[in-house]
Amino acid sequence: MALLLNPKVLTTFTRRFLTDGMREFHGLSDPSAGRYRLVKNARRFPMARLRDYLHFRTHHDDYKIFAFVRNPYARVYSGWKDKFYDGHKGSDYGRLSGYPRSMRRGELKKARAYCRKHGLPGAAEGELVPFASFVRYMADQPPGERNQHWDQQVLVLQQPKFRLAGAYKIEHELDKGIRTIAEALEFDPDWAVTQLSRKANVSSRYDGSAHPMTDEVAEEVFHACEPDFDVFGYDKESYRELW
Repeated sequence: MALLLNPKVLTTFTRRFLTDGMREFHGLSDPSAGRYRLVKNARRFPMARLRDYLHFRTHHDDYKIFAFVRNPYARVYSGWKDKFYDGHKGSDYGRLSGYPRSMRRGELKKARAYCRKHGLPGAAEGELVPFASFVRYMADQPPGERNQHWDQQVLVLQQPKFRLAGAYKIEHELDKGIRTIAEALEFDPDWAVTQLSRKANVSSRYDGSAHPMTDEVAEEVFHACEPDFDVFGYDKESYRELW
């Protein structure tokens, strides 16, 4: 089997779940079984042999491939809140030091330049790039060239190249997906479901007076992520039920 990670969709939880399960049910205190001694991530979650990754790349039809997916509205909003809103709130007066290092000279710089060019709020240092400006910036980038945290899920999960045995919506198929993966890995399914109560990477709360996912912004998100709605079966009007 193969489990594809999908940024902003349970990735922190999934890494911990796999690591804890390998220790609990297979006795592996090192989830990667000693491979890649100098790679920190190999101690944090299971990494397979290089030849296994090569085999998967060239023979992916031999695998049962699973993934978790998320309502596209919620995923794009979560990407903004994690990388822009929380960064702005991470220091007094929205200083650059509050943002993740990967954001400071990358996405943040490009987003501010976009806002300046198009006369949108968020252009000035110390100013929050608001959600509406972020969505305009994101939607103007070609699919496949966006940051992985808000690029189309069909591209992140390489659809339709990879034939998925299960794409589980985290909104109402999470238990089913976790049980299926646990059984494939010979973890106890009941134990696996209890892990869902252990919150990982808990999101902050937006403290604005009104939620920024307006009808107009939602329309832009829909067109920017339309293949995700079509392939994974999310309703265009579903943003109304999320907040």
